[in-house]
Amino acid sequence: DNSKLSLGQAMILLRLTRGMRILRLVKLVRSVRPLYILVTSVLAAMQGVGWVLVLTLVVLYAMGIMATRLIGHGILFPDRQDVPETILEPFKTVPDSMFTLFRVMSGAQSDDEVEAIDNLMQ
Repeated sequence: DNSKLSLGQAMILLRLTRGMRILRLVKLVRSVRPLYILVTSVLAAMQGVGWVLVLTLVVLYAMGIMATRLIGHGILFPDRQDVPETILEPFKTVPDSMFTLFRVMSGAQSDDEVEAIDNLMQ
């Protein structure tokens, strides 16, 4: 019974084999100079992309808070009764405002969001 490999031992053996393949790949990358330069450059660029993502999230969060307070809560409008609910809906909560602003920023807004923003700009 001990001579047979259990399923757990077989999985460990497969993981070790995969690990050896990754080590072989790392050795290949280090031995081919242009490939090494490419990989290190891509990793350096990923750091910059990460910081751009962080900055974008911080700006969207700040603008989402402002849009929720000003538009969603009606502070921007002197007479809130005249404002249709379709304008206020995309800005009711901070996550909704962030999502709406992200969609506008990326150019993927829906017809309702376009109408709400167009009405705000008038």
